[in-house]
Parts: sequence; C-alpha cells; structure tokens
Amino acid sequence: MIKNIHWLGHDTFKITTPKVIYTDPFKIKKEDTADIILITHDHYDHCSFGDIKKLQGYNTIIVTTEDSNEE
Repeated sequence: MIKNIHWLGHDTFKITTPKVIYTDPFKIKKEDTADIILITHDHYDHCSFGDIKKLQGYNTIIVTTEDSNEE
C-alpha cells in the first residue's frame, strides 16, 4: 500500500489505488484527473481553487469542509 502514496510537496499527497485520490492539492505541476479530491480546510495552501481545477474531471468527487466550499 505504501508504494501507492506519493508526496507531492507541502500537504499534497496522491494516492493511487483503483481510484486516484489527492489531498489538499497545492502547486500542482502536472494536470491529472482525480477521482476524489480531499480538502481539509480553507487555507489557501490547502484549498487552492486553481490547483483543484488542474485535477478536476467531469466525475471528480470533492470532499471538503463547509468553510472551504465558498466558490
């Protein structure tokens, strides 16, 4: 399982199981399509709308806190 967890910097992790999961995407260098994006809170370096857009596909599920759901 640990080989499927990739640290991308700061608090961003990419988990590759049958689903592609990102946590707190920040300063994403490559566009990708996530199945699930997890946002832990509303700070700019955890809830970066520009980085979320780099990963969001048509069927991406975003799980976030209420205070992060402003846009």
